[in-house]
Amino acid sequence: MKISGSAAAPALGLSLGLSLGLSLGLTLGLTLGLGGCTRKAAPAPPAAQVAAPLPAWAWHPLGPLAVVEGEVAEPTHLVLEGRSLRETRFAEPGPVRWEFFRPPEGETAVLRTAEGRELARFRFAREVAQARPPKGRPAPAPKVARQPGASPAVPPNVQRVAPPAPQPEPRALSLARLRSAPVGPLADRRPPAPPTVPAPAPTPIPAATAAATGARARFIEPAPAAAHQAQAWPGMGEALNLTRGPGGRKRLLLSFDGGSNAEVATEILDTLKARGVRTTIFLTGAFIQRFPALVRRMAAEGHELGNHTMNHPHFAPGMKRDPKWTRERVQRELLEADAALVRLLGRPMDPYWRAPYGEHTAEVRRWAEELGYRHVGWSEGADTLDWATPKERRLYRSGDAILQRLRQRLNRDGDGLIVLMHLGSERVEKDRPSAGLGAFMDRASQEGWTFVAVGTFLHDLGKPAWDPQLRLALLQPPGSAAPGR
Repeated sequence: MKISGSAAAPALGLSLGLSLGLSLGLTLGLTLGLGGCTRKAAPAPPAAQVAAPLPAWAWHPLGPLAVVEGEVAEPTHLVLEGRSLRETRFAEPGPVRWEFFRPPEGETAVLRTAEGRELARFRFAREVAQARPPKGRPAPAPKVARQPGASPAVPPNVQRVAPPAPQPEPRALSLARLRSAPVGPLADRRPPAPPTVPAPAPTPIPAATAAATGARARFIEPAPAAAHQAQAWPGMGEALNLTRGPGGRKRLLLSFDGGSNAEVATEILDTLKARGVRTTIFLTGAFIQRFPALVRRMAAEGHELGNHTMNHPHFAPGMKRDPKWTRERVQRELLEADAALVRLLGRPMDPYWRAPYGEHTAEVRRWAEELGYRHVGWSEGADTLDWATPKERRLYRSGDAILQRLRQRLNRDGDGLIVLMHLGSERVEKDRPSAGLGAFMDRASQEGWTFVAVGTFLHDLGKPAWDPQLRLALLQPPGSAAPGR
């Protein structure tokens, strides 16, 4: 039978449609199947990274120094405090190496952050041991012996740092050179190492002779080549900060600062003289110039006279050095004050200084040591704040309350205490601690306490003596005007 054209067209379309549908379906199925076979599995989430524990803090001796080493994970203000030392420093993240003069045998010191978190405890004994970890922190894993010839294992969070190349010791600058030194960033550069020529001590002209001639005290100076020679101060570079004397003998240091006022100076000197006590008094150059008769009396009665700078500036607010206080400017402040005493008495200050406001850094202390001054602070909590008046509500305590706290401190941990008091006070007379100081000292003496000066503590701590006469060459180099000009 013959099919007409009109009837064949729908049949052909249906056949083509079925063929095309089957083809597309097969192709799509194969594509999806193959795609499912080649699809990559989703990556597993990364495991939580656990920070490796920081290495334990430890110390070891280095000649007369102690070296503390450890590591911090973030910027940290560190405090190292013991019976006779209190050191502070700011540490950047990473390894920390801290050098300071070794405390007395058997002393224990605590390393903590400024916020009070304890990091380690050290006992400075002859045998060197790793520091004990603070409570709540696991002890470090024991060391594993390595095979001969194998390189030592290094924890992943410790970076090896090559030891710094030895630097030549800086020399102290004379007062005349400091006066002409530039002020600014370039002024902080250290001069080249000096020649190793011993500098003979100059001979001062007696103050009485100078006064009789109406001239300032002058000196017979060494040869020019030796005049700028660095002095051989034993232990220079220690950055010592004496805050407590050795214990075991019931001794107390009542130290006094003379800044710009002297309302209670005569009363204090009378109290000390009546009891035969010689102590250490830190004077500014401004005090020396304003109260020469008092300073002469202090010297005549045997008190040690330490340096409190010329004008009592802020060297290191917040215990960070102000950049404008370069090495030259700091040393100038110290030598200017010393020159004021030389003009008055014909002799230099004793080899101690105290930073104004208690603001200092290890760097500033080393600069002072170049001139022959060790830093003497005061014991924690032993600042009497005797200068504060009722206007300073947060700081003020009555005179009786100040002495009562000192008595309590003696009973608790007074041995080796260094107390800070002042020669000036704007309080009314009946509210000054100086009024009851004699009674306090008498009671302490009856209980077996003795009163000493800085030199006694330093001697018993094993510090070598420094001869302040060596500083005269720095105060007036040859060919220059008299000190202070």
